[in-house]
Amino acid sequence: MQTFFRTFILSLTRPTYYKDILQARFRFSIKYYIVLSSLLILVSIIAGVINYSASVKADFTVTAKELVQDFPADLVLTIAPGGITATKDFPLIAQIPSVLMRSWTASASNLQNLVVIDPDGEITDLEKYHALILINNSHIIVNNGLGGNGESIQSTPLRDFPEIRLDYPKMHQFSQTLVFIAHYACAFTAGYFALMGLVSFFIWRVLYLAVFAFGLRLIYKSTVGTYAKAFQMSLHSVTLPILISTTLEVASTVFPIPASLFPGWFMVVHALFTFSVLGRLEKHPV
Repeated sequence: MQTFFRTFILSLTRPTYYKDILQARFRFSIKYYIVLSSLLILVSIIAGVINYSASVKADFTVTAKELVQDFPADLVLTIAPGGITATKDFPLIAQIPSVLMRSWTASASNLQNLVVIDPDGEITDLEKYHALILINNSHIIVNNGLGGNGESIQSTPLRDFPEIRLDYPKMHQFSQTLVFIAHYACAFTAGYFALMGLVSFFIWRVLYLAVFAFGLRLIYKSTVGTYAKAFQMSLHSVTLPILISTTLEVASTVFPIPASLFPGWFMVVHALFTFSVLGRLEKHPV
């Protein structure tokens, strides 16, 4: 670990250190990136559990309670390719869970109901019921625009779906699954951040670095030489933007964290730092 921390500090603070990187074996930089990514993923997991596990537990507990509370004990609902039947009068209305309502407030302030089931319902009834989804005798109609843009409405025939039968025991069973998740909120939160970190660091960012290294070799071929060396340099120069990105994620107050895979500032910071380093190396080539 001593070698790692030395490499970490020098990769951030000493441009001339990249001369040594270009002379080092490729596996040295691969190991550095793996250790760096693993440590930052661990930081994200710890911060995620501390910041969000309590709210995750509360949200799943409340949703489980609302699920069985709003479902009539004597209701049996069947949605089949040939139409819908129920033991209660239509329309049947399922309100938006309070957890989703909070997250949708800004983008869908006019929505009140999650699903409305009405055999005679039409597309225009989405607005009437202030609903996200309308199910009639032939179609499932979804407002993908979250309540405002008619052009975003999607209609899918019921025949494209298998038969669904819902009753109170099934809803109660599903609510117990949510209670189980709430009970192990820390583990599920940690798993979420671990999965997101692994995908981000070892799939998307590696692909990004592969493309970045290709452009780097085209621009600074005389300095970096081969593509492998350009990729190797990228593995170290990306330290700064990755560090900033992780810090922003840890400081975020929103869960799940809304972030693009490659935000503009990330690429700009990475490019400026790398070009600055290579500019110095051009004056003193390896």
